[in-house]
Amino acid sequence: MSNSTIVYFPNSVKMDPSHGPPISELGGEVWVLLSCLISFPGMFLCPLLGLAIMSKKKLQSTANILIVIMSVTDFLNSLLGFLVFGATFILGHFPRSSWVCHTMGSLYPMLAMTTFYILGLLTFERYCVLVRNKPINKQKAYLSVRVVAVVLGVYSALPWITNNKIGRDELKAHGAACFVGGGEGVIEQDFMILFNVCLFMITASVMIYFYARIYLHIKAIFSKTKARVAPEQSPPSPGGRRNSTAKSQKKESSKERKILYQFIVITAFFLGCWCVLAVMWILGPLFQIVIYNPHVDGLVGFCCHLNSSLNPIIYGAMNKNLRNAMFDMFPEGIQHILYSKTYGNEEKVSIMKTTSQHMTDDAEDHDSKASGASASSDSGGEKK
Repeated sequence: MSNSTIVYFPNSVKMDPSHGPPISELGGEVWVLLSCLISFPGMFLCPLLGLAIMSKKKLQSTANILIVIMSVTDFLNSLLGFLVFGATFILGHFPRSSWVCHTMGSLYPMLAMTTFYILGLLTFERYCVLVRNKPINKQKAYLSVRVVAVVLGVYSALPWITNNKIGRDELKAHGAACFVGGGEGVIEQDFMILFNVCLFMITASVMIYFYARIYLHIKAIFSKTKARVAPEQSPPSPGGRRNSTAKSQKKESSKERKILYQFIVITAFFLGCWCVLAVMWILGPLFQIVIYNPHVDGLVGFCCHLNSSLNPIIYGAMNKNLRNAMFDMFPEGIQHILYSKTYGNEEKVSIMKTTSQHMTDDAEDHDSKASGASASSDSGGEKK
């Protein structure tokens, strides 16, 4: 089992014991510089998003608190990436420091794990909002998660069970990211890598299932709304109830479609950033080959830090409350420039700043309306 502490680094050169691998082994100067530059925005945007949410009580919902936790992880990843890749670009080699290697080796899997787990929770929350009046069989859901966990756990442990050196070292080389001492890895990282791979695949499977259910639910609502377009065009009944009902149903269906589109964009962006790393983790043990290329390693590092820096932009741009709260964190002069460039004149700027203070979160508004509708239907049933 002593071989399990060796990281297989196929294209490695004889490294100087005074420093880590040369910059050529990390993808070259271009990838290292890109990773450093893309980490810079995340150092400012991630704390900005977290502070914007915590500064307003109306934004402190469960979903937004999860986004704050993810912003903290993204900030740490961006800060470390900016410092480490900046030092690598200047020195020409990866800094020889055990704490740097161990931190980056743990932070990459932790970032993927935290981000994807939070996305899974947010998706499940949206699913519960959309089908709040339908029973959810939790026993079957938990059983499915356990079965998937066992299957993926056994599969991920196959390189260790079968003593598959190539597959085992493939996981360690790209997961531990620690090449201190001429290629010696850290055995303690094995559990982190296995746990991250399993959680990545489990959450992906659960999210795909929920997305399918949400899509079918929204499709059914859309078809019902479309079928009621004809009554909406007919002359309104006394009180205009038929017209108002059709409009409210159409508004609710558009909100539900908006929820689906938002999470599809967020998840697609996340998968695009992490698919390279996931493919290497999965294909390596399966085909007993090592997928290694300096440019692939450079692409992985760039995608990880790209995800951290653009997460706050995506979440802030998709939610008008988060967007306005982030704008409010800027000084007044910068706010005036941003609003004037967006809306054209000072009158619209003042209107926008006034209305932004009275906006409520889309998800909370949807929840309150749904609960109010169910309560009114219950009271109506009691009256009957």
